[in-house]
Amino acid sequence: LSSKWKRNTLFLWGTWIGYAVGYYGTILAVTRIFDEDAMNDAQNDNGGTPHFNYQAIFISASAEILGLIVVIRTIDSLGRVPSQVMSYLFGGTLLFTLSILSTVTSNSAILTALSFFARAFEMMGSCVTWVSTAEIYTTEVRTTGHASANAMGRTGAFFSPYLVGGNMSMLAVGSIMLAIHLFTAFCACHLPETKGREIGHTSLDDDDIIADDDKDGNEMSFRYDDGIDGNVKPPSSRRIV
Repeated sequence: LSSKWKRNTLFLWGTWIGYAVGYYGTILAVTRIFDEDAMNDAQNDNGGTPHFNYQAIFISASAEILGLIVVIRTIDSLGRVPSQVMSYLFGGTLLFTLSILSTVTSNSAILTALSFFARAFEMMGSCVTWVSTAEIYTTEVRTTGHASANAMGRTGAFFSPYLVGGNMSMLAVGSIMLAIHLFTAFCACHLPETKGREIGHTSLDDDDIIADDDKDGNEMSFRYDDGIDGNVKPPSSRRIV
């Protein structure tokens, strides 16, 4: 791989790991918060039977529908990078606030509202990350690049129950999740922007959409639409890297 792909791949891996930990960690944290009374019952030997607040959990889960609709309406206007950074920053901040308030108040309305918007932003960020990854890679490396990023995400999802579950306090959980979201936003802001560009072309290709390579061997011919007046540029040779 060229240095361009190495840089993009490393930041994509960081984004996918952070997104998976944040997304699944938020789901687990919300469930744990609305089961806090049952946890207290278990500690007091009162049976310990789970009594989840299913209404609050259902409302927070429905936020993913809102998040998906918002992304569809805004991804082409805001851009891929700003959408990801905003979603992960707001998602982490709301989850941190939710974790703190869950230890000092039992107001179901406030906790439900915070969990609703936290999950909405998590959904928004994850959707844009999926779209952006496919757009960043060119055809010859797209399948491998996207699969490797997805594998990193599955790895992050595997560790999320260990960060959120157990006997760790909700304050500690919120602090860890906030740090992970900040890391995810940092990685996302270093990804190239693909808004308004042909698939496989990024903001790194402003000067050279197609790299000049006149050497023989391992070359393929590509045709690209310039996207302005419908004219098609003549075939250019491009080495597969």
